[in-house]
Amino acid sequence: MDGSPGRRQAAIDELLDRAVAAVNSGDREAARDLAGQVLAVDSTNADAEDLLVAPMEDGELRRLTIMFADLVDSTALSTRIDPEIYRTVVGRYRDEVLRTVNHYGGHIGNTKGDGLLAVFGHPRAHEDDVRRAAQAGLDITRAIDQLSSRVNRSFGFEIDVRVGIHRGLVYLDTAQDDVYGFAANLAARMCSVAEPGTVAVSDAVASLIRDSFELEARAPQAVKGVDGEVVPFRVISEQDAVSDTQAGPMIGRESELAALSDRWSEAVAGSSTTLSIAFQGEPGIGKSRIARHALTLATDAGGVPLELVGSPFHTDVGMHPVRKLLERRCHIRRTTGPGERLQNLCDEVAARGLDVETVVPLLAPVLGITPDHGYRPAAAEGQRLQERIAGAITEYLVACLDGRPGVLLVEDMHWFDQNTTALVRSLLHANLGRLLVVVTSRDRASLPECTETTVVELKPLTSGETDRLILALHPDSSLTERRAVRRRCDGVPLYIEEVVAKIKSSPSQTDSDQQVPDSLYEALFARLRASERSLRFVEAAATVGDHFDRAVVRSVIDVSEDEVDKVIGELEDRLVLQPVSEDVWRFRHELLREVAAELPPPSIRRRLHGRVAEALTAESSHGEPDWPLIAQHFEKARRYDEATSAHHKASSAARRRGALSEARSHLSSALAQLSLLAPGPERDHREVSLLLRHGFLTAAAEGAGSAQAAADFERCLILSGTDPHADELFATLMALFTYYVNRADLQRADAVVTTLRVGVDGGRDWWRSENLAGAGVVCWLRGEFDNAATHLEEAARMATARGDHNIEAEWFAPFDPMVLDLTTLAQARWVRGDLAGADDALRRATARAAELDFPQGPFSHCYARYVEATIAVEAGQASRALEASADISSVGAQHGFDQWIAAGALMNQCGGAVTTLRAEPPNPVALEIPIQMLIGWVTACRALETRGFLTSFDGFLARLLLAAGQPAEARRRIEDGLQLARDTGMHYYDAELLRLRAHTHTDPAQVQADLEAARKSASRTGANGFALRAALDEHRLRGPSALDSLRSAVERMPADGTWPEVEIARGIVRGIVDEADAHSTR
Repeated sequence: MDGSPGRRQAAIDELLDRAVAAVNSGDREAARDLAGQVLAVDSTNADAEDLLVAPMEDGELRRLTIMFADLVDSTALSTRIDPEIYRTVVGRYRDEVLRTVNHYGGHIGNTKGDGLLAVFGHPRAHEDDVRRAAQAGLDITRAIDQLSSRVNRSFGFEIDVRVGIHRGLVYLDTAQDDVYGFAANLAARMCSVAEPGTVAVSDAVASLIRDSFELEARAPQAVKGVDGEVVPFRVISEQDAVSDTQAGPMIGRESELAALSDRWSEAVAGSSTTLSIAFQGEPGIGKSRIARHALTLATDAGGVPLELVGSPFHTDVGMHPVRKLLERRCHIRRTTGPGERLQNLCDEVAARGLDVETVVPLLAPVLGITPDHGYRPAAAEGQRLQERIAGAITEYLVACLDGRPGVLLVEDMHWFDQNTTALVRSLLHANLGRLLVVVTSRDRASLPECTETTVVELKPLTSGETDRLILALHPDSSLTERRAVRRRCDGVPLYIEEVVAKIKSSPSQTDSDQQVPDSLYEALFARLRASERSLRFVEAAATVGDHFDRAVVRSVIDVSEDEVDKVIGELEDRLVLQPVSEDVWRFRHELLREVAAELPPPSIRRRLHGRVAEALTAESSHGEPDWPLIAQHFEKARRYDEATSAHHKASSAARRRGALSEARSHLSSALAQLSLLAPGPERDHREVSLLLRHGFLTAAAEGAGSAQAAADFERCLILSGTDPHADELFATLMALFTYYVNRADLQRADAVVTTLRVGVDGGRDWWRSENLAGAGVVCWLRGEFDNAATHLEEAARMATARGDHNIEAEWFAPFDPMVLDLTTLAQARWVRGDLAGADDALRRATARAAELDFPQGPFSHCYARYVEATIAVEAGQASRALEASADISSVGAQHGFDQWIAAGALMNQCGGAVTTLRAEPPNPVALEIPIQMLIGWVTACRALETRGFLTSFDGFLARLLLAAGQPAEARRRIEDGLQLARDTGMHYYDAELLRLRAHTHTDPAQVQADLEAARKSASRTGANGFALRAALDEHRLRGPSALDSLRSAVERMPADGTWPEVEIARGIVRGIVDEADAHSTR
């Protein structure tokens, strides 16, 4: 955490946010680790210390606003006055504080003593609790000032109060009705630094109320229990004007602004009735932003802007919006005395050209000015007085226009009292000249009904508009960040702006770490808490996820159908929930769900997740359960056993759908959950089962030579013991065999075959063919072709006689064992010169693959076609190689087999190269791409140590290099192949490598030596086709002196064989063709 103090504090704040999120998700270990990181750089950080010691079972961690009010010098006062008087004064002080706090929706749990702590946000939550606390603080100082005057008159002394406010993380003990933590202590410290008769707030509070209150930053001060200095802010007074603090541009509101401009133009032109336009929508949707644009239109045109603004604090206070309008225009402040208030009102009424004697008595009561301050009251009462007051207000508004066009902004009409609402309705039916009334409200019911009113319902921004707004606010935002903002904010402009601001202030936090911004938290929580029963419902619904089925939530909280219907109705009315389909609902905004998900303490949250998982599992009667979702809930419930099983079932379901990557991911998750269970034989057994399947799917995706797959299988070896008859060990060794073969580790592969033979003899007779096939594969790679053919022919015969057998429980290689047997048999027949027999084995292999499910079926198909393509390349069958390679690439892409996509592309180049080699002479330019691809392939295989079958690719690369006129590079590649054969014992291609090396020499003796060595090696190992090629090359070099060797090679070829060079060789032997006709492709 190097850098400036600001950056250091930002990093600490980010760690604390993540720690709180960890606590709320029930991950105490992660929370302790994060808190420890904070304490490592800030050893006295109180928030981190609170996180380490806070209990989690009997309360909640909540972000609350805390207010501390303290009677100044109460101890000294108690020593100077009579105890009974002291009790009376302190009691009245407590009553005033309690009354004020209750008025603004706060709560005081303990009223003993003169230091009173109030919380705002519990048990009743409001969308503006921090503002309510600040307003309550101001009102407390005013109420105690008035109480002090009465005390002074009665007892001869004065009293005063200090108020401090902070907002932050506290542990809310609902049983004891108390709060604990640094936030509560800091509220008390704010109180201690407040001057008598004032309210001091922390910077956390100041940042949230600076647009509603006039603040004054005080000098930094050191306070007890806080490392470093704190900067208190004094709350001077309320802000009279409503601030437009949104910094972002208005995006996606072009049609609404156009409608507003059109309506303004009509008003300017004049109308027989008052024109109006109303903007309706949920909180944060941008009503005020658009409506206040009308004030700008009026001001820019030289018109008159007027405002009636609703207040959530004064919904039952008659004419409060009118009072605030009059106070602004008469320059009346809180501190203005009654006499001056009256004088200012008289001056304003006279300035508007109205009769002071008639109008002031009707407007003065709205301002709270009583007749004893200098005016004669109006001669009316009750309904008649209300009507006359409404008439005077209308007359005053018309006078304010003074013949000019104007805008009357009726802001937040959903908070208007009954009298002001009636006033607005009467204004809309009157002819007030060139006046446009612009109304905003959250609900349609509060809007006035008037034929001249155009109602515009604001909709959320589209995804494109949301992106434009995000980029305007944060041009450097990443695609991931923009996606997260779209998901969390649902197109609500205010939410977008606040969430983006939070991202900019904490750029290193991930989406999962980001908490709901403080500026939005209170408003969102207040919407959720329609009632105690609704709170339980949203906690459960948020636990289910983005969408929830009402039956599932009902099962989780165990309530009646009627109760669920009532709660859903309440929450729909409060714009918390919206229906998705029949009986399926979602939170209207993701941020609402995030707040709801934070509410239950960790222990309850875990129980909720467990019950949700059980309810979702019970839904299986309606079809396949959503195992991935069930697994997530069991994880969060810390029910690791059930989570493991659910992830395993999710993997099986994904595998049935062909989703290979998803299936493997769920197995990884299952293994992670299993690791959290107590060690023991049962856990080991389950781990082997999961690892075998994970390794199997990994090999299917990455190839049988995958190091990750091998790590899975080798872990199984450790867990399985040494008994070759044990199911786990048998399955593990079968899987490891393919891995060892692909890495050309023939010694280990042979050891596996030998070990498995014991298991076969011990009761797994159906595996005998696979065991023989494994032995045949090892022999073939070693170049022991006669032995290989014997094993593989017998294995194929036994497999056919045995028929099908369900091998899924014990075979965890990505390709089918019978396909492996048949493809290797095809290679064995081919190298012995029997191309027709090889084709027959390949046809049987592809037919077998077609019978298998995913992933073994498609994977085995690709493997069979791959072997076919390699044989076609060796046989010079270009079109066949190209057709097979296209099929490999297509099936590989369809099923996500990266290995086969790459292999298909390689064999496509090899097939094209075969066509080029047929030309006389071959075009070196056409060979450049195949050469480079082959170089990349053999280099990558060596780097990854997937060296099985690699020497034949070294040989084909050498053929291309020779044709391209690069004999030295060809020789180097051949030597690489021969060295790999010596290192691994993989000698199946030695004869061809020696024959090709002969073509890199210029010395005839060296040529002859390599050709003779190639022929003898091939003859010794049973590679009849390779022996024939070497004998033909010798005949070209030596002529008739090599005829005996050629005749011997021909005689070893099958009588009906179709090896490409066999007819040429037979013609030479019979003397039918001359030397020129014997020229063949090399």
